[in-house]
Amino acid sequence: MSWVTICEESALPANRGVAAWVAGRAVAVFHLGEAGIFAIDNIDPATGVSVLSRGLLCELNNELFVASPIHKQHYSLTTGQCLENEALSVDIFEIKRQSGNVLARALA
Repeated sequence: MSWVTICEESALPANRGVAAWVAGRAVAVFHLGEAGIFAIDNIDPATGVSVLSRGLLCELNNELFVASPIHKQHYSLTTGQCLENEALSVDIFEIKRQSGNVLARALA
């Protein structure tokens, strides 16, 4: 998959998520300041609902997670793995900054 421009970096709110389309997929994008910008599937695999961009951000055991706003499962922003149920996971996207823009592509 090639790189897709999501938005200007200045358009991303700090310490919250936003939903974006990347190559026809709903993606949750999180700008966490010095920790970086992260992107995962926006679809909660436990429910099939596109809500992870509205989840609560947290750090557990030195790893960043988003908690689904529906059933509160925690998904790692770096691996996509669900903390509570190893059968659940989301795809993660590689992020890069270029000329003030944020670009993403799915990891293979």
